[in-house]
Amino acid sequence: MKPAVPGRGTASPPGWAVVTALGVSLILGWGTGYFLPGVLGVAMERDLGLPAGASFLIVAIQLGLAGVLAPRVGRLIDRRGPRAVMVAGSIFYAAGLALLAAAPGALTALLACLVLGIAAAMTLSEASNAALATLGADGARKRIAALAAISGLAAAVAWPALAWAEAQWGWRIAVLGAAASHLLVALPLHATLVPRGSRERAPRGPAPRLPPRLRWLSAALTVQVLVGSSLLANMVAVVEALGMDRGSAIFWASLAGPAQVAARLFDLVGGARLRAMTLASIALLAMPASILLPLLGHVLAPGLGAAITVPIFVLCYGLASGVMSVMRPATLIELHGTDGYATVAGKVMAPVTFAMAVAPVMFAPLLLNTGADVALPIIAAICFGGFLMLRRAARGL
Repeated sequence: MKPAVPGRGTASPPGWAVVTALGVSLILGWGTGYFLPGVLGVAMERDLGLPAGASFLIVAIQLGLAGVLAPRVGRLIDRRGPRAVMVAGSIFYAAGLALLAAAPGALTALLACLVLGIAAAMTLSEASNAALATLGADGARKRIAALAAISGLAAAVAWPALAWAEAQWGWRIAVLGAAASHLLVALPLHATLVPRGSRERAPRGPAPRLPPRLRWLSAALTVQVLVGSSLLANMVAVVEALGMDRGSAIFWASLAGPAQVAARLFDLVGGARLRAMTLASIALLAMPASILLPLLGHVLAPGLGAAITVPIFVLCYGLASGVMSVMRPATLIELHGTDGYATVAGKVMAPVTFAMAVAPVMFAPLLLNTGADVALPIIAAICFGGFLMLRRAARGL
């Protein structure tokens, strides 16, 4: 690798300040993008003349485009440093949300989604992890775990705030307020507390091909996110399909989120005793086991099984999913290191981000048409395949 060209004032702010700034930024990014349709979707669809559920295309378009752009953005971060890229991302977020707030119809809303997709590529998790990587490998995993724990509060912060703003002034003003938050909060944080990084003389043109180990890692993480996003986005419907009433399904499904945050806090406090690849392997093996547990309960204890096994399934799956949210960047750092992280992460995580976009839409029809007895074994088998891929990537460690 060619030597880096230091930028002016390359000294980074303290690690805790960087993590806090990025955590607030991610709460705003995920909260005003990914979680926005969950509160404002119905009003948006009614006002823009869209069919029911169409507002969730905001999420699919954002993350799909972010996945496509990830390799280019990764190289840009390595060349220009994370600060410049994330400042620009804040501006794109504000512009996209302002355009969405002013949209007279579906075409303008689509254009807004594309702008938001660019913003997501430049500011969300992969860009934030690349910013943390510039602080070095020592302590990287704890910083990643702390960032994941903070960003896990996105829905808890965004949903009440958006709902209150909509009740007071309507969905358009709520979205305008979200746009303002990126200009008034996220942008100053990016401009002052995100590391400048170093400017590498990275060659223009296509990035080098990933080595086999990282291709296996990318495949494993893509499979994990494909299954994880499928289940988490449809958890209420899954729990209902397993035999619980609507109220109980909502209660238990809602506990998957706190379980994820608890797992991130566990890794922050004591998880570093295990290698990232080892802990990721345990989590990827626990996922299919927890998915199959409710079906086993139906066989062994019909009628009573769901009351016992479904809560265990939700909590265990939430814990494993929370572990993997930290292990995705941590395993990459363990296999590759932090040198040129953003470029490599852009290629490794591109299909992962795309899978996050399409998985919920793919799984919902499968569950509806085949039921939990068929859909869950299918995704459990796919998840186990991800475990085997991860062990292939771990060879030689």
